[in-house]
Amino acid sequence: MDELNLTQNQLLLAISAGSFLIGAILMRLFARPANKSDKHEDPRNHQIRGLEADLRGVRRQLAEAEEVLETRNEEFNTAAANLHETRTNLIDKEEEVELLNAELKLSVIKTRELRQELQDHASETIRGNVRAQEAETELEVARAGSEAVLSEIGRLQEERQEMTNTMRRLEENMLSGEEMFGEEVDK
Repeated sequence: MDELNLTQNQLLLAISAGSFLIGAILMRLFARPANKSDKHEDPRNHQIRGLEADLRGVRRQLAEAEEVLETRNEEFNTAAANLHETRTNLIDKEEEVELLNAELKLSVIKTRELRQELQDHASETIRGNVRAQEAETELEVARAGSEAVLSEIGRLQEERQEMTNTMRRLEENMLSGEEMFGEEVDK
């Protein structure tokens, strides 16, 4: 801020000095024709009046330059306050971004863990389904085997029944034949 004030002070001094010189030159140019027409007047009076006019011009320019300097100082102070506020806001936003990044990382980790759990669960479900299908297939095979055994047992029982019936008939035939033969032998 001191460098800015120093530069503005130097600018103000340069403007003042330049204005003073321009005023002095203009007064001398305009004062010479008046000196020729008015020889009775002391030339120092003209010079004093010229210097007074230059002084008024320089004072006016000095007041204007001070107003400009005051305006610039106010603008600088406002800009410095805005810069400080912006920096504070930027720091706050950076902290928010860091917090959000940390939350995002945690969320990504949790999502990965949940995906892994879901994959494990899906794998276990698939394995369970495969085991259930295998058990169902084995049950169907066992059921088919049991049905085959039962049908074979049923067939064997029928065959046994037929054989038993055939044997009874044969026995009956034999018994009836012995009776027939036995009677004939006795006769």
